Formats: sequence, C-alpha cells, structure tokens
Amino acid sequence: MKVLFAVHGYPPELRGGTEGSTQALARSAAAHGIEVMVVAGSLEHGEEFSISEEVDRDPRTAAGVRVRRMHRSDLYFDHWQKLHSDEVGRAFSNILEEWRPDVVHVMHWLRLSDDLVLRAARAGIPSLVTLNDHLSSCLLSLRVHPERRAPCEEAHSALVCMACAGALPPRTPWVPLEQQMILFGERKAQLDRELDLALYNIVPSQAHGEALARHTGRCQSALVIPPASAGRLSPCAPLPTPDSGQPLRLGLWSGGGAAKGALSILSALMRVVGAGLSVPIELHLAGIEPLDVSALDLPKGLRCIQHGPFNHEDLGQHPVTKVHAALVGSLAPESYGLVADEAFELGLPILLPAAPALVERFQDQEGVEFYDQANEESLVAALGGLCARLPLALPARGDIAPGMEAITAMHMGLWERACSAPAPEGVPAESWFESRLRSEAQASWDRQCSQASAQDLGLSTS
Repeated sequence: MKVLFAVHGYPPELRGGTEGSTQALARSAAAHGIEVMVVAGSLEHGEEFSISEEVDRDPRTAAGVRVRRMHRSDLYFDHWQKLHSDEVGRAFSNILEEWRPDVVHVMHWLRLSDDLVLRAARAGIPSLVTLNDHLSSCLLSLRVHPERRAPCEEAHSALVCMACAGALPPRTPWVPLEQQMILFGERKAQLDRELDLALYNIVPSQAHGEALARHTGRCQSALVIPPASAGRLSPCAPLPTPDSGQPLRLGLWSGGGAAKGALSILSALMRVVGAGLSVPIELHLAGIEPLDVSALDLPKGLRCIQHGPFNHEDLGQHPVTKVHAALVGSLAPESYGLVADEAFELGLPILLPAAPALVERFQDQEGVEFYDQANEESLVAALGGLCARLPLALPARGDIAPGMEAITAMHMGLWERACSAPAPEGVPAESWFESRLRSEAQASWDRQCSQASAQDLGLSTS
C-alpha cells in the first residue's frame, strides 16, 4: 500500500504537535511495510515556487519516509486569504499522477492548498482528513480571540471572523470588504467540500468533534483516533521539597506564542508571588517561540528561565521537566492535549485549562487540576493553591492514550477500507478558466501588498 500524507510542516523544520504526530504515524506506517510519502508545507520562502525532497529515516527502525516540501514564493502565504495556492495544487496533482498513492491522508491544508482532497478525488484516489485544529471554522485556526485572549465560541460568519482576523497583521487594506466576503465564502465552500469528499473525517477527541460539528455543520460522524506520539516518556524522579530559600520549579514547554498562554501564566505568577507566597518560584519555559519578558517587571522571588526549542525524545532529561509541576496555559479550545500527555507520562502534577477536550481526557486523573481559561482570577487562584501544596507525591500512573501500535493499526484499517470503497460521486471537474483567474488574483494580491507600507500592513505604529 502507498499512503501520501499532506501536512503544513514537518520536522526537523517545524516541530509542532500536528507535525510531530504526522511524523510519528508516517514512520510507524513505513516500519509496517507501507510506502509513505509526505507532502509538507514550509516556512522557507523563495523567489520562485520550488519543491525540495529528502528522506526522513527513523533511527530506531531505519524505515524511510519520502518528504517533499513545497516552498511557496507568494507573500504572507499563512494569511487566511492565501489558503488556496494554484502552484501547490498543480504540483500536488503532478505527484498524484507520478507516484499514484492508494490513499491520501490530509493532516492540514495551511501552506499547501485548500483543494487537496478535491484533486485526489479527480485522480480517482480516496482521501481521509484528520482535523487537528479549527482551521475549518476559524480564519486563525486556533479559535482564540486575539484581543480578548480567550477561547472563541462565535459563529463562523464573514463579518465576525474577518474583523477578528483583521486585528492581526498583515492587514489587507487593498482588498475591499465585498471582495473579502467573497474570499471568505470561497474559503468556507472549499473546506466544506474537502470534508464532504473525504471518505473519513478523523478527530483526536470527542469534544473536538462536537465543536467542529457545532461550528461547521459537518463532522457529526467523525471518527475519534488519538494522535500518534513519538514514544512514551518514562516517569521522572520527583523533586524533593525545596530547602530554605530554594525555589519551587514549574515547567511549561508549549512555547511563548500568544495562544499558548505563557504570558498569562507568568502574569498570574507575578500576582501569586506579590500576594506573599513564602517560597520563590522558577518558571522554566521551553518551545519554538520565545516569550518576550522585556516589558515585565518581575517581582523578587520570581524568575523566568527560557530554554528554547527541544526534541520530544529529550524531554525526560530536559530542565523544563525537572520541576515540581507542569503547567499548560493554552488559550485555545484544545483538540487533544499532547503536552498534557507528556506531563502525565512523566508523572508530574499538572495544571490544565478546562478546555472540553482536556476535561474529557483528564478529569478523573489524580494530580491533575483545572482552571477556567477565560478567567484570570481562576488561574491566579489555581496557581496559588497548587504552589502552596507542592511538592505532591503521586501514585504510579497508567497509560493515558493508546500505544503507537494500536494507533497505527486503526489508521491502517481505515486506509485499507478506503482503498476498497467506491469513488465519491459528484466530483466537479476543473473549469478551464479557474487556474488562470486564481493565479492572476494571487499575483494582484502580491503586487498590492508589496506596494503597501509597514503601517498599512499593521506592522508598525509609527
């Protein structure tokens, strides 16, 4: 069997949760004798569209995965108005014709194009889609309101969503409101069609599937399969009670990006320490995106130590996990919670936001506590209470998720069933003018963007 994965990024260039779980599944499938190719997006921008190729080899099994990265040349290709790329689409169709996979499995459309399932269907190849986030109902993918800094439950509608996305750069003053509404409608229609044409929609948790059904009107019968993991982590030896003057150590390793909530955690800790906590605190932060603390006046008794990027397999020996407790500060309505899994496997006490998917999975687990994501007072109270009780002695924990073999078997079963399913009906043929119109629209967008000032784009306030 030949399986082609499509994903917005792939290690070692990009190491987020979806990228890492895609790599783990691709490697495991290859180790089971399946021919695997990954078509990945990339942040590497070029003057011309290009494709690079490499082999990702699992050091444990020596199984190889072919990786083709799409390097787009258009400007700001992560912008919601750039989800479609005719260049990527044509390159994807060429790969389907050349390699002839038995099944296509789309893990994400960002940095690729919004017509991957459609192009596979036109080529007579069945597809599956795993919905790892809220891209299908949020122009920013995460459903976090950028100004309220809280999970968003707004209906997926043009004016509401465009106003939200427009709060972040780059702004697009050269695109009239009427045209933006048309682009919104096209984007929604394209993604709805992708979900409808896929033989199976997969979600990582029941709560995420319910949220997608609520926001998109689709995915009511989505299958729940947890994301693959690079491997179980062994429990850490618990840290002893700090001696006089020694700090309590807290770890947060989802990075300092705005939606990851590191700033909210640090601000809440400032209040906890300022209220007279008797022991000093060290917050150890790791991840791809650093946290800018230059504008913060950290009180005496609170330190923030940043460790930068890390590899999953190194977490067990990393300073960010040599802590008394693990924190998750995400502002998003999480779809699963891979970081929480890692902390659980390491045997650490955990403080989690009460996102439905996290409550679904961890509510009955000892040593796991929750706070309200949308309520700063709840976070402050939860952090203060946790710090007052640390260190905690916890019993040995069992597995929180199925193992890699089980997850691979679930996917292999779906791929085999997809290969024997009848071809989808009602697949629209491409009109002769579609490619030409979209290419010209992209070129026009880029021309006007390049002529806009930094202030017009919202990149500067001067």
